[in-house]
Amino acid sequence: MEGWDCWRVSTLGLMHVGKSEGAQIIQLFGRGVRLKGYEWTLQRSGFATPTHQPEYIQYVETLNVFGIEADFMERFRKFLEEEELPTNDQKLVHTVPLTVTYDFGQRLKVLRPRRKKSDGQEYSFKRDGAVPSFGVVPDKLREKIIEIDWYPRIQSLESRRGARLGEKQGAVFKSAHLALLDYDDLFFRLEKFKRERTWHNLNIDKSAILPLLADTTWYRLVTPSGKLGFDTFANVRLWQEMACELLQKYAEEYYNHCKAAFLEPRLELREIEAGDGNFPESDEYQLIVDANELALIKDIESLTNDIAAHNVGVLQAGDLKGCLFGNHLYEPVLHAVKGSKIQVTPVSLNESEFQFLDDLRIYIEHEQKRLTDDGVEIFLLRNESRGRGVGFFEAGNFYPDFLLWQVKDGVQYLSFVEPHGLQHEGPGHKKIEFHRTIKAIEDRLGDEDVVLNSFVVTPTRYGQLNWGKTIDELEDMNVFFMVDQADTYVSKIVERMLY
Repeated sequence: MEGWDCWRVSTLGLMHVGKSEGAQIIQLFGRGVRLKGYEWTLQRSGFATPTHQPEYIQYVETLNVFGIEADFMERFRKFLEEEELPTNDQKLVHTVPLTVTYDFGQRLKVLRPRRKKSDGQEYSFKRDGAVPSFGVVPDKLREKIIEIDWYPRIQSLESRRGARLGEKQGAVFKSAHLALLDYDDLFFRLEKFKRERTWHNLNIDKSAILPLLADTTWYRLVTPSGKLGFDTFANVRLWQEMACELLQKYAEEYYNHCKAAFLEPRLELREIEAGDGNFPESDEYQLIVDANELALIKDIESLTNDIAAHNVGVLQAGDLKGCLFGNHLYEPVLHAVKGSKIQVTPVSLNESEFQFLDDLRIYIEHEQKRLTDDGVEIFLLRNESRGRGVGFFEAGNFYPDFLLWQVKDGVQYLSFVEPHGLQHEGPGHKKIEFHRTIKAIEDRLGDEDVVLNSFVVTPTRYGQLNWGKTIDELEDMNVFFMVDQADTYVSKIVERMLY
């Protein structure tokens, strides 16, 4: 078993192995559990939730274990039953048709990279852009330096030992600190970080790491006083972790900067077309649940029956919610409560996203006559995720959750709406600052018939924020509260879209 290097096996046959608990049997299980998975997720399809799962894929991904005199296997199975864990990973898949309701004659516009004349494909940074060289510090990174705050983490560790910390201080690495770092370790961890994010076109040279950290114009460390001192070698391990996090944050900022610099001049307003990246790839939802979850299966069947009967509005059955909302460009839209054992593909809306969609639906129902009299049409679309939907690398690889259109007198008012908790954020967060960035993009595009805006709607209560700003000041930053302004925030967004 030692040195066995493969992705996985489908079947294990045990002969006089596994008579008792031990390292060998656990290692065998590990060989069967490890698999490449959909798009290198290293997970089975039931957990990776690809948009479409091939029929019977669960049987291909199942580890089958047969044993002769492998008594521990039986005890292991009984242990799983006692802990109320599934002894088999059999899944049931229910499908719900996903229908595009959008009339393409509406000619709604969306931001997309231009298509190349040579092959008709959209410009791609990975395929068409220059290769970013790790170690370059653009002026933009110096204008807004990267800061990592290790004070809370160190405070948590030291408090367990009853130690007292010094005052919080800002600092940078000196040459003496840099001389003690392990650059092989930093290099390989950066390479792993790069692979996890599929930045195959980022060139990392190990020799660039030391000069980059020696340049103190782009970063700041926040630590307790004394933690950068040379009185104990334990501090060196801390510096290694801080340097690694700092380099990873730099890599992310630098890569997104290069990607934005390449794609920004190549953005255009283009009409939505059938089959483009703004709609889900699949024409159906898959609701995946363990075969022994009879109550959940009943909930799924109840919801699918309601959808098939075209019952409009919000439909609920146990952990599941669905909404048939004609102003959304496809329907139904689904939501599974957090922690539900039901997996939904394509990915369902979370709680705040579904709440925004329902609040907008209620607003349109109440204001339908006025909107019709004013000649206003409103459309909504859940934005697709990274790689397919509309993303903005100027805002740290930001993919807003929704695209919201208001069409009036031939002008399209397109807004990007992001339901997002703000309790752990600040007023300078990139998703909030994006309301200014999007206006710069609007000016650059120069289309008088399209007005762009961006909004953050948050389930966080205003009282939970200690930003030193009033609600009116936050509204000027296009931040609205889903709870404190429950009756008014949608109407305020619709009004602000016109400016």
